[in-house]
Amino acid sequence: MTFSDRRTDSDRQAEQAWAARFTDPAGADAWVQASLPDPTLRPCAQVVLGFLRWRAGELVGALDQVMQAEVTLRERGDERWLARALSMLAVLAGESGQAERALRLLQEQLELVRRLGDVEMQASAYNDFGVQIGWDDPERALTYYQRAFDLLEERALSGGASPHPGIHGIAALNIAEIHLLRGRDAEGEAMTGRGGELLEQARAWTFWPGYVTLRVKLLSRQGHLDDARQLIRDAFARLGERLDPRGPPLTEPAQLLYAAAAHLEFEAGDPQRALEWLAGLEDWPNVRPELVPEFLDLRARIEAAGGDHAAAYRTARQLLAVTEARHAAERDTQVKQLEVLHRTELAVQQTREAQRAAQHLREHLRELQVLRGELEKLSSTDDLTGLGNRRQFEQHRAQLEPGDAVLLIDIDHFKRVNDTFGHAAGDVTLQVVAARVRGVLRRSDRAYRYGGEEFTVLLRGVGEPFLLEVSERIRQAVVAGPVPGPGVTVTVSIGAALLNGVNDPGALERADQALYRAKQQGRNRTCLARPEGTAGPVSG
Repeated sequence: MTFSDRRTDSDRQAEQAWAARFTDPAGADAWVQASLPDPTLRPCAQVVLGFLRWRAGELVGALDQVMQAEVTLRERGDERWLARALSMLAVLAGESGQAERALRLLQEQLELVRRLGDVEMQASAYNDFGVQIGWDDPERALTYYQRAFDLLEERALSGGASPHPGIHGIAALNIAEIHLLRGRDAEGEAMTGRGGELLEQARAWTFWPGYVTLRVKLLSRQGHLDDARQLIRDAFARLGERLDPRGPPLTEPAQLLYAAAAHLEFEAGDPQRALEWLAGLEDWPNVRPELVPEFLDLRARIEAAGGDHAAAYRTARQLLAVTEARHAAERDTQVKQLEVLHRTELAVQQTREAQRAAQHLREHLRELQVLRGELEKLSSTDDLTGLGNRRQFEQHRAQLEPGDAVLLIDIDHFKRVNDTFGHAAGDVTLQVVAARVRGVLRRSDRAYRYGGEEFTVLLRGVGEPFLLEVSERIRQAVVAGPVPGPGVTVTVSIGAALLNGVNDPGALERADQALYRAKQQGRNRTCLARPEGTAGPVSG
């Protein structure tokens, strides 16, 4: 066998390891450990290892591996593996709160894979674009998911078989999720079904709980609760997982199915049955860090609905601690990026090609400037409630468009809580109100602590017909039960205003005037600011 033949065989094994990162992570890791000592295969192995560490929640370790690989792959001109490294760096940047850097990396990746003619990686890049912007602009994210889906659907064989069913199915489920979020159930149901077919073809069982969750949501909305429960049981059987809410789920797919079952029973009005699925959450092994807040938030809402406000308070405190730890991890990741970039600059300065070294240095200096800016953004979260603070609110308010809305929320008689029960009870009250407001928002909406006992909410694309309904849902969520600790039920007054144009500077003032009217008319109510300056009260 010639050296060229051996290299071709090595390349084939590297491709197989990358393809197995979801379906056989243990096999992919075995290849990584065998390949890291080989200088030729090391950067490819580092990219795969970075992916595996990311899935395990080790963001700093993943970043270290992939950034080292990026330098070598750029020097070699290996565009295919460089594109994969850029995809991983974009994911890590997004998870550490650096959305702008993530989008720049994805743009570079997309340019590379277009040049390579790699359809699967083009679709993956489009899908990742959607993931990065999905929180702030779901309809725009939908256009990217649709591009990814259409790119692969055009190449599907007769009978619907796809040449790349994994990413094809993921894009389909992302499209379905946004349709369901927007109330377009028919489109969501069709795309959910297509996504399930594709994941089954790919045997991408890691993503199967995502399909099950969307399908359960549809069946629940249609009133087919027994069918939804059977679907969950079938999913456990398909994945070879144990179906026993008394014992901890041992794998991520099982954990996601437990959460889906809990949410189903919660929506069905049976909080006690729902809690059986989440009661031992603290003992679940190897839960990915980004899933922990989602599980805790669901459990806190279920406990509150079941009347166990002491348990809901304890879970809310856990959620706050987890959120604070995640912010600290994001800071550690960004500091690590600074350190790795510094080492990269030193390596570049030692290269023999002065022109190339200067070009790399300029690129890394620009990245350092972006990182410094991103580190400053970490100061945009309110430490007490975990909501965005006033600075972040002002940044996001500048991005609003006609049809969006601003809510100004004030806790009624908050001073009495502080004076009667003490400032510690006041802090708990602020945390509980923040959690209840956030708990009823859509994924496209954001809540902020504006200052003191005032909160703001930005509603995307709500429109006048639904503004009152959404505002009242928030108000009613706050008064749904007493605050754990002091045991008092607090109310809020809400002023709401629709934007009259892009970045309407008067919307906040109109919301403030409407809030004033709500206070004057007896509190515990919503007032809408009308374009002509009147306000419509709604009694609590």
